[in-house]
Amino acid sequence: MAEAILIAQLSSILMAIADVGLLGERPTIWRVGGLALGFAGVEVLVWPDLVGGGAMGERLVGFVLGLLSTALSAFALIMVRSLNRTESPGAIALYFVLASMVGALATLPMGWVMPGGWALLLLIGAGLLGGFAHIAMTLAFRHAEAARLAPFEYMALWWPILADLLIFRLPLSTSFLFAVPLVFLGSAIATAEREKKVISWKTI
Repeated sequence: MAEAILIAQLSSILMAIADVGLLGERPTIWRVGGLALGFAGVEVLVWPDLVGGGAMGERLVGFVLGLLSTALSAFALIMVRSLNRTESPGAIALYFVLASMVGALATLPMGWVMPGGWALLLLIGAGLLGGFAHIAMTLAFRHAEAARLAPFEYMALWWPILADLLIFRLPLSTSFLFAVPLVFLGSAIATAEREKKVISWKTI
């Protein structure tokens, strides 16, 4: 779980790169350096699986899907920031739920299992907490600069680390411990460069 959340930290880097593609900004050395450090961290994370075999191949599939999820999450955050100009937080959260439902229905042929009992309660709780979290995130982007909110994104990594250690009793791998500073540093560099540009445009 902690490894998947670490890969998710690349969203800040991908958002900085998206500015180049979507807004036509020039790729600075800071953006390129942040991207290089972030993906170097991911390479360190997956290197044991690249040289391994057997079940390691399944983990690589998980890493690839994690990278895809990160790219889509970065794109979703860009859309949320754009919608904040015209839509209310509740409406944005509703749009997100409806889009997620459509996407989930597309997986119906893959084999759904109707949960029951405790699993159903956990799913309902996860949905409610996720909805409230999405509204809170939308309000945060409306009332504060993203540069000041960026440090809170890094706190998301500590919860799965604690869950792996305390609930699932999973040890942290050596590759994970080496990858953490690379991904964090790359994300911090890319985010600082991106938000410095955003704030400078607001002051003009």
